[in-house]
Amino acid sequence: MPHSSELVRSWLQRLYWYTSWFGGAALALSQLWTGSETAQLLAVAYLVITSLAFLLTQPYPQWAPVAHLSLALGLLIWALQQPGALVPGWNQEMVLYTGATLATLGLLVLGIFGGLWVMLGGLVLLVALVPHPAAGPYWVVWPLWALGGLVGVAVFRAIGRLEAAQQELSRVALQDRQTGLSTRLALEADYQRYQALARRSDQPLLFSYWLLSTSSPDDQLLQELAQLMREALRQGDGLYRIDEDHFCGLHIGLLSGHELTERLSQRFASARVVWVACNGLSLEEALRQAQELLYRSPRRPTQLLAATPKA
Repeated sequence: MPHSSELVRSWLQRLYWYTSWFGGAALALSQLWTGSETAQLLAVAYLVITSLAFLLTQPYPQWAPVAHLSLALGLLIWALQQPGALVPGWNQEMVLYTGATLATLGLLVLGIFGGLWVMLGGLVLLVALVPHPAAGPYWVVWPLWALGGLVGVAVFRAIGRLEAAQQELSRVALQDRQTGLSTRLALEADYQRYQALARRSDQPLLFSYWLLSTSSPDDQLLQELAQLMREALRQGDGLYRIDEDHFCGLHIGLLSGHELTERLSQRFASARVVWVACNGLSLEEALRQAQELLYRSPRRPTQLLAATPKA
């Protein structure tokens, strides 16, 4: 399930491209028939860069809007430097103030998608290259450009902080703090993947279920148990903590769990472990079979070896 930050970023990207196509491209197409020669050239250039940038959305979804908007602002600067009005009936001053409004919006979006330095680069270029009337307080738009860009940067950083918080929450949700093992949530996410890998490779998939029979296991004991399990198992096996004193593992291609059971019994005499061949079983079925074996079996792990399945 996608994180909310991914949904926000995806929504902003879709909104940008909808605006670029249905707004900008529609305006550009209208200029091809009714605009001046400069406006027609500008329209063709906009349609070309929009099409090329849109092709980059699949491999580079984050940077395609930045590249497109940077080129669009470059076209805007070039258009404002051309002599004569782009729109019939508009004087040069009206065109410049309209361009300044579009530049504010452009810097806002640059800040949202590119962050502070991209926005500052766009701001410097606009201040340096956009012409302004000989009279009138045109310089007032420069702080407005900066304000619009800073709002975009604030949105960019807010999304970044949201992503960092979600990554931390995911780490906490998927990794047990006391043992460093994966959690029940991670087990639910991994189980189908292990089933698919075992099915494709035509290997057995064993499900181990552990009970650490201790009244109140402390952090050191839990960490020692987790370390022992890691050392006894192979790379690629999954280890999970289900609750306070229950653990489980997923093991593809493991021929027998005897070695791990023996090593566990030497250090934790009160611990209990059972094994279930779970190929084709759902997680609920594997857990139910493991619990039935565990709670009707003798208490010492050395007495459970006969119940350990062999492939």
